[in-house]
Amino acid sequence: MEKYDLLDVPHLIYVMDPMCSWCYGFAPVLHKLKKEQEGKLNFKLVLGGLRPGMVEPMEEKTKEYLRKHWEEVEKATEQPFDFDFFKRENFVYDTEPACRAVVTMRYLQPEKELEMAEEVQRAFYARNNDVTKPEVLAEIAFKLGVEEETFLEKFISEEMKEKTGQDFVIARHLQANAFPSVYLLNGHHVHLLSRGYRLYDALKARMEEALKASPQ
Repeated sequence: MEKYDLLDVPHLIYVMDPMCSWCYGFAPVLHKLKKEQEGKLNFKLVLGGLRPGMVEPMEEKTKEYLRKHWEEVEKATEQPFDFDFFKRENFVYDTEPACRAVVTMRYLQPEKELEMAEEVQRAFYARNNDVTKPEVLAEIAFKLGVEEETFLEKFISEEMKEKTGQDFVIARHLQANAFPSVYLLNGHHVHLLSRGYRLYDALKARMEEALKASPQ
């Protein structure tokens, strides 16, 4: 693995949660930007933790609020949604397991970390899979080439819980209080490119402006 100082190479930092609807809507924009900047910028994914550690089932008023968000995202981004999700009873909207699944993939097959995040998003939003369940997350990992037993052994470890918590701390340190959030780390400077959903052209323009700003 190539070694370099984090400050030597500009980094695109993406803070998201796989169970955040606007992050799901933003996925094609991020994917396009990342692909375009491949070889020019390094990429770092940070799991933000939208609702980690929730224990109470969703109430009907929360479902109504969430459904409006999903409808807005669907209209704005044309990403597919399965609204049968709202027929679920006693669903606990804990996003920590989904975040930890992505962090687990980071340590098992780092090149598939973002792909894991995207597959968890599709499973949850487009196919109404319960991605709070370890066995569902293990099935997704298996499709990406990781044996389910290998994934689960790593996923349930205290190490992965701690590493996921560290991502949440990084997100707070970046003041990423809305997801998705995108930053450019250029030298000692951290530039906020987007807090919340942003169209590709606007995001790219902000990034180019930030790149022109020379580190002091």
